[in-house]
Amino acid sequence: MSLPSSQQTDAIESRLERIESALAHLQHDVDSLNSALMGYFSRLQELDSRFGRLEHELQTFHDPTEQPNTDCERPPHY
Repeated sequence: MSLPSSQQTDAIESRLERIESALAHLQHDVDSLNSALMGYFSRLQELDSRFGRLEHELQTFHDPTEQPNTDCERPPHY
């Protein structure tokens, strides 16, 4: 088996450099997308928590067992 010529070696090195450069750009893009996704996930958790609290407040607001009985209360002028 013969060794590759200088010209072939240069072509292989050039191709390898382009592949490494493309890989570095892709890694940067993946890191950026991951960072954005984590930000959206954090925001989604915050909104989910707020929604849960609002839902609980609405349920207690409309729950007749939680409201005071006005029939037994004395008017404020007595």
